[in-house]
Amino acid sequence: MWAFHFQKRPLLSLEDACLPVPCQEVLWEAQSGLDWQQLHDCATRKLQPIFRATLTQNCLASPSLHSAIQLAYIEKRLQSSMGEFSRILCIHALFRRTWEVETYFSQPLTLWMPTASKQDIRNVSTFTPIWLPGIHTYAKWRNSACDCLDILHWHANSVIGAASGMEHPTVLHLHLARVILLTPFQEILKLVHLMTKSRQSDLVETREYVRRWALEDQHKARLAMIHAGVLFWHVRRFSTDAFYEPSSVFLATLALWAYGTFSNNTSEAHRERGSPPEEEDDDARAFFPTSLQLDRPADDELVQLFVKRGATMRANITGVGNLCSLKGPVRVLIEGRNVLAGLKTWGESRRAIGTLSKLIDICGQDTAT
Repeated sequence: MWAFHFQKRPLLSLEDACLPVPCQEVLWEAQSGLDWQQLHDCATRKLQPIFRATLTQNCLASPSLHSAIQLAYIEKRLQSSMGEFSRILCIHALFRRTWEVETYFSQPLTLWMPTASKQDIRNVSTFTPIWLPGIHTYAKWRNSACDCLDILHWHANSVIGAASGMEHPTVLHLHLARVILLTPFQEILKLVHLMTKSRQSDLVETREYVRRWALEDQHKARLAMIHAGVLFWHVRRFSTDAFYEPSSVFLATLALWAYGTFSNNTSEAHRERGSPPEEEDDDARAFFPTSLQLDRPADDELVQLFVKRGATMRANITGVGNLCSLKGPVRVLIEGRNVLAGLKTWGESRRAIGTLSKLIDICGQDTAT
C-alpha cells in the first residue's frame, strides 16, 4: 500500500532508543553562549537522578527515548526537560511498543501452551485474524499507551492556553495517535484497496473484521472518531503544510467512513432505513445530550458520554451531518477529499484524493441501490 509510513515496521532500533532525545528548542534559540549554558544547566537540574547519572558530557540534558517512555508508562508523567520534537518522538515510540505487543499476540505459538506430549499442528496453525481487543493483556497495553497520550495532551493543552488557543503541530500527532491505536487501520486500508481494485479475495473476511471492530470495540471506536473529527478541525485552522498532513487526513477520513458504515446506527439512520430505533428511557433523553459535533473541540464530560452511549447520539460533522446516517459515510469521504484539496499539493495528497474519489463512486452506487 502507498501509505508506507503507516505500516507497522520498526521505527527505531534498540540502539536508537538508548540515544538521548533531542534537547529543548529553547536551547537552539539562545542568543549567546552564556544564555545557552544557563538554560542547559537549568534543564540538567530538572532531570531525575537516574537519568542524570547516565548522561555523558556530550548529552544535552536529555534522557534516552527508552527512559522517557518508561517514565511515562510506569510513573505516568513525562520528563520536564523534553521539547516538542522529543514529545513527538515519544508518540511514535508508543506506537512501536504497542505494535510489538500486537505482533507478539498475533503469532500462533503465543497462545499455545507448551507441553511434552505430541499434538496436531492443525490445532495451532491458523490463518484467521486474531481478535486483539479480546486479549486482556493487549487491551491493558493499549489502554496504558492511551494514558501516556493523555499525559502528553495535558501538556499540549497548556501550550495552547499560553498561545491564546493557537494549536501547535504536536496536537495533530496526538489526535492521529488515537486514530492509529484505537482502529484496525491496516484492515481498513486493506478493505479500501480491495474495494477500489475490484478484488474479491479476502474482501468478505476483511469487511467482517472491520465490522466487528465497529460493533464489539465500539467504545474505543467512538473515542477514535472524536479524535479523527478534531483532526479535521486542526488541519482546517492550523495547517502548517507539513508532509504528514495529507496522510493523516486520509487515514482519519477512512476511519470515520468505516465507523459510519459498520457501526450501530442512530435513530435518524433507522428512520431513513424504515426500521424502528432502539428504545430509549425518557429520563435519559431529558438529562443526556442527543448529538455531538465531532469536528469541534468538546468538554471531557460530553466526550465521555459519547464514548459510553454514542450509539444513541448523532455524530455530526461539518459538511456531512450525521455520520451514521444512510449517506453519512459517502459524505464524509467527500468532506475528507475537500480537506485534502485545501492542503499543499504533495504527491501523497494527490494519491489520497484519487483513492477517495474511487471509493466515493463505489459507495455512491451502493447507496443509490
